[in-house]
Amino acid sequence: MANTDSLYFGRGTAEQFDEYIDFINYVFGFNGNEQDFPKLLPKLYRPELNPAGNSFIAMEDGKIKAAVGAFPGEIKVCGQTLKIIGIGNVSVHPYSRSKGYMKRLMTMAVDDMIAQGADLSALSGQRQRYNYFSYDYTGSVYNYTVDTTNLRHCYGNAPLTVTMTEVLPTDDEALDFIAALMAKSPYVAIRSREELYHILRSWEATPYIFTEDDRKVGYCVIQGSAVTEIAALQDEDFPAMVRAIVARLKRADFQLPDFQPGYARVLEGICSQLKITSKEMFSVLNYKRVLEAFLRLKTTYATLPDGELTVLIHGRAGDENLHLSVTDGVISVEHIDAAASATDNAADITSKNTPLELSHLEAMRYFFSPDCVTRRNAPDFVKVWFPLPLWMYAADCV
Repeated sequence: MANTDSLYFGRGTAEQFDEYIDFINYVFGFNGNEQDFPKLLPKLYRPELNPAGNSFIAMEDGKIKAAVGAFPGEIKVCGQTLKIIGIGNVSVHPYSRSKGYMKRLMTMAVDDMIAQGADLSALSGQRQRYNYFSYDYTGSVYNYTVDTTNLRHCYGNAPLTVTMTEVLPTDDEALDFIAALMAKSPYVAIRSREELYHILRSWEATPYIFTEDDRKVGYCVIQGSAVTEIAALQDEDFPAMVRAIVARLKRADFQLPDFQPGYARVLEGICSQLKITSKEMFSVLNYKRVLEAFLRLKTTYATLPDGELTVLIHGRAGDENLHLSVTDGVISVEHIDAAASATDNAADITSKNTPLELSHLEAMRYFFSPDCVTRRNAPDFVKVWFPLPLWMYAADCV
């Protein structure tokens, strides 16, 4: 936080809620009625949640001229809790552009994350713009397009066996079921039960519950034609859920993470097309914890061959000299000292008998991107280990 004459850079306050919402609505061209941050993301932009206090702002003569939201959250991956900060509403008043406000606030936000011990951060935006601040498009999303023609050929005229019903804010039984089903996954977005409905409604999405007779069998979240989140109580319930969704939408795009292979096997046999793209812009701030968690997640659906990898990462939060190994399915990610790694030839990645050395953005791509040219020339075990299934559901994005 800094105050220089008529300029202020630091966190906002709860008392600035109205001015803050008016400002970000104005910069993004929202009219406050049909388009409005509180309507778009009620999980974040309500007075009692203090969104201005979760933001870094620049003020000129007491007026907000730029803002960067930095909203905390958590995910649990194979039992390991990771602290994640989502960046949103990056905005500068048109008359205050080219003054370096966005750069200063983004740098403050990332520095603050590191000071807090955050493991990971995420945002959406123009790639090169946010490369400057350590973010890159990584993670993998598998997008399966399914329409009524696909289903007619695959299932004929077989009747639907499940009912699909929109979840309402007062439907506590359905919301409790969704919360309990989410908790069974090896990847869990930690969501307040009190805020769950608001979270699932993020980005104007709609949550649905599936029932067969009186039995709840699954849920999904739909945004436009995209199924951004889906889970079945039992794998055998999933095909019926797909059919019910497509019957309603006529054409749906199912967005799956890599760690739902059972669902992928169903969709790959009936879809009209498959696209694999990057998921989100991420910045890893603690490579040891994130690599360890997502390597363990990958072992839940893939067999990782034995191997050892030594890597020096010049990360945004500082250098991390790591030794990664897999032995009979057991994952190890440990810090090692630089002197040891300089003589350790276990990771002959470049065929020059030297450990791998990566910049922050190179490491993001090497470990997490769907494709990485450098990784193509790596040993076979590395090509199986990576990419790791870095992930964030649309409902949790800010």
